[in-house]
Amino acid sequence: MNTNQTPKKKPGRPKITTENNITREQILKTAAHLFMAYGYEKVSMEQVAEASDVTKASVYYYFKNKATLFTVSVSSMFQRITKQTEKLLQNSKGLKHRLYEVTLDHLKRPHIDFETLLQEATSSLTEGHIHEIREAEKAIHEALENVFKQAANSGEIVVASPRLLAHTFSTVTMIRNKKELITELGGPEKTAQALVDLFWVGISPN
Repeated sequence: MNTNQTPKKKPGRPKITTENNITREQILKTAAHLFMAYGYEKVSMEQVAEASDVTKASVYYYFKNKATLFTVSVSSMFQRITKQTEKLLQNSKGLKHRLYEVTLDHLKRPHIDFETLLQEATSSLTEGHIHEIREAEKAIHEALENVFKQAANSGEIVVASPRLLAHTFSTVTMIRNKKELITELGGPEKTAQALVDLFWVGISPN
């Protein structure tokens, strides 16, 4: 017996590479799109793999089950939306115009109602999953809350609860799920302007 023989290493996860990160992000973006378009139950790991142009084994390599994939993909989606919202809110234009750009951006990404989607998925999720999703969603409201707080301090809008304004504005933009109404109103641009005009009546100074 050769006692000098080097013991074989146990197989493990490969080192993280740029290619691995790109694959993971592609899976996340694809999964989020599918979940938001078709709901939780109608989307399978196989469908995500096919749409991502990877093997099913690759999807399971990064995400152990559909509940985990759903949680991470939706949370990542909210993180991307938060970054885009913050970018649109940080320009030098007036608040009303910035709200218009945020609303238009939301209207151009129509999908099913998120609360309905989450309710459908809840039986498959843990409390930890739901907490992670809600925390990611909360960041969007915080971005809006901060800009409303700044506008109130500068006198650009009447003094009100910035948090209430953030949640109210988010509710207003949920009309993006009503495709027929958006078409009836003349498309995303005109609908966004009408929504912001309606919202602005209640917060602009006299």
